[in-house]
Amino acid sequence: TMTNTIGQRVRRIREIRGMKQFVVANAMGITQQAYSWFENKSGNIKINSLQKVCKELNVTMMFLVNADIPVTEENIKIFGSTSFNDVVLDYEKMKIKIAVYEELLIK
Repeated sequence: TMTNTIGQRVRRIREIRGMKQFVVANAMGITQQAYSWFENKSGNIKINSLQKVCKELNVTMMFLVNADIPVTEENIKIFGSTSFNDVVLDYEKMKIKIAVYEELLIK
């Protein structure tokens, strides 16, 4: 699935974490309806709301907003709670390794 918006990425992370909307909403101190809007219709999200959702989903803000890194279970484990510089460096290293493996497989 394409996860191009912040809301789509939040939903995908929550689903991978196996969490229900109402659980995250309750932890954030908002209603389930407000949280649902956050995932589905929000366009202009306040920074403090993003910080709260990142805290409850246990991911960094930089992972959440980095559209270049797909939201997968593996990527959440790798990049979810590391610093942004580590995320960029690790992702670049991973891309290089994948290219090397692909080259080996083709030969």
